[in-house]
Amino acid sequence: MRMLIVGSCVLALVACSGGPGASGAPGTATAAASPPTIEVPARAETVPSPENDGNDAAFWLHPDDPARSVLLATGGTAGLELFTPEGQRVADYRDIEPDFVAVTYGFPAPGGLVVAADRRSGGLVALAIDPTTLVVSRVTRETLVTHGEVTGLCTYRSPDTGLHYAFATVEGNVQQWQLSAVGGVVQGRLVRTIPVGVGSGYCAVDAASRTLFVAEEKVGIWRIAAEPETEAERKAVDLVAPAGHIEEEVKGLAVYRANETTAYLLAADVKAGRINVYRIDGGGWLGSFRIDAAAAAGNTASIDAVGESEGIAIVAYPLAGSAGGLVAAFDEDNDGAAGNVKIATWDAVAAGLKLASAAGSDPRAPAPPSARTVTPSVETVPVENYGDAADDPAIWVHPTDPAKSIVIGTNKKRGLDVYDLAGKRLQSLPDGRMNNVDLREGFVLGGQPVALVAASNRTTKGIALYRVDPATRRLVSVADGVIETGLADPYGLCLYRSSKSGETYVFVNDNEDTGTMRQWKLIAAGDKVRAEQVRSFTVGSLAEGCVADDATGALYVSEEDVALWRYSAEPDSGTERRSVGKVADGELTADAEGLGIWAGPGETGYIVLSNQGADNYAVFRREGNNAFVGFFSIVANDALGIDGASETDGLDVTSAPLGPKFPHGALIVQDGRNIGPNEPQNFKFVSWEEVARALALE
Repeated sequence: MRMLIVGSCVLALVACSGGPGASGAPGTATAAASPPTIEVPARAETVPSPENDGNDAAFWLHPDDPARSVLLATGGTAGLELFTPEGQRVADYRDIEPDFVAVTYGFPAPGGLVVAADRRSGGLVALAIDPTTLVVSRVTRETLVTHGEVTGLCTYRSPDTGLHYAFATVEGNVQQWQLSAVGGVVQGRLVRTIPVGVGSGYCAVDAASRTLFVAEEKVGIWRIAAEPETEAERKAVDLVAPAGHIEEEVKGLAVYRANETTAYLLAADVKAGRINVYRIDGGGWLGSFRIDAAAAAGNTASIDAVGESEGIAIVAYPLAGSAGGLVAAFDEDNDGAAGNVKIATWDAVAAGLKLASAAGSDPRAPAPPSARTVTPSVETVPVENYGDAADDPAIWVHPTDPAKSIVIGTNKKRGLDVYDLAGKRLQSLPDGRMNNVDLREGFVLGGQPVALVAASNRTTKGIALYRVDPATRRLVSVADGVIETGLADPYGLCLYRSSKSGETYVFVNDNEDTGTMRQWKLIAAGDKVRAEQVRSFTVGSLAEGCVADDATGALYVSEEDVALWRYSAEPDSGTERRSVGKVADGELTADAEGLGIWAGPGETGYIVLSNQGADNYAVFRREGNNAFVGFFSIVANDALGIDGASETDGLDVTSAPLGPKFPHGALIVQDGRNIGPNEPQNFKFVSWEEVARALALE
């Protein structure tokens, strides 16, 4: 069904995902005049490829002396060729047969890291260029095997985490490889595979907007979020005529970022013999240019116009006398000779199309990572159902041996699962579609204090109740029959132990637009538990995540698209509330979801919220007015082979020591994507020490 929807958008672009109209503006169907196509003179050209087997190019900026920068060209069976920005051959590297090449900066190695698609070894290899000698050497021992022909390659350094990635288009999919250096050797790990379409090829990345662009040759250009822990939804930039402006096929792509707010995507419109320019940040098709014939600098020889262009490259840095940088296009046609690379100035393109030029930015010195990050040290086995299944965890701390503590997780397609602190599943209860779960110690049942577990059951539309058996670390049902909620679809749930009355309560909200929330008092009846409704109110719109603070009497509720609210958890307190954090620009991002409390001494500590729409987590102070502390993200732990966490629904956190891995407590989150490898959802365990370090908590 999903594929049918995508296909219909290709055929009827105006009616679907905001694709370009006649003027390049999304959704426009007017007959506005097309943007101009200009001619820019070729500034220089390389000698033809010796075996006529090349098709891609990239610029490598010298780390100390820009004048010694080189233009890289793939020669296939002729190897990797190195040229000056004026087109003179410097060297070649024959140990590989590259089809595509890309460069990334800020990698923990001297100079920029070069990544090439090597047809000889069947995958990706990483290379380094010696700044003194310009000698190329291989820095990957093992090829990153792609198990298919690579038809496009580009690199990305995340401005959030500082991690480096290579995107390789393979058999209609884009493979995203995370690159890391261990002992001077570059290693790669496949973190996700994105279906794009048969015929997909060249790609480019705009790091500032965290966007990957992919050319599907006979269809058009797609934009996809570049961060690995984000939704891989594709959106059209432009399509092949008659749906868009591309004449017949699109190949090479490149990104030119002029400043923080202005960037351009360049695309080789092959049949039209031009390069189209699109505004990345809030705009459409701006015009096109052709690299035209020109006299070579310093002599009477002429440079032919670019015919059938393949890969294109651009550098937004002053080189070879061009203040705005250079544009290079691999000319497959080359007036009938073997292919070569033609070079033009960005200054000429910018002047002709009235575009901006780079304001002194240096791609060799990327900004430090902006996000505060933590890594998981444990993950559970995946849940037993595919799709959106895992949802919410709860932590039970063993009374005598913290290392024997357990995590109870919901599977909203099956029931409840119980895991140990190594992530092994100890118990699975197929008792219905459980959505959220919580627990409280000290509930007196049958004359003995027990750890009481409550879960919202969407199958029975009720509240499921269990106790933890500390000897077996298993759950035992204690509900006095089906405890009906009267809600259409029981959704979020949390427990509360009143410090005033000593009573235990459960809150459940409904999966509907008004955000109905009800409160029940839990009452022991022999060795069973029944419930008595004591309160009902509406949050205003859809709400799920909630957590109650027994010490302060506060109830925190996430109204997904609006705010995080603080109510009183006492049953007679009415509907008075105040906002802790709002969903707005620069604040929380819809959906605001799961909640947990890390309890410090007295009433100190922190409230942790899943800021789901941004794939990160917000932290607020527990005391006072709940001041905002900061955001953090959970990224992959390469050493342990555990991917990060994203699209998190539920979470739980404890300040209790849980053994040597979690001496100051742990944060447990649902991982909505679980991309490494691509498996059913699971839960990730993060030491609280990691969170405290990332946010500089006391």
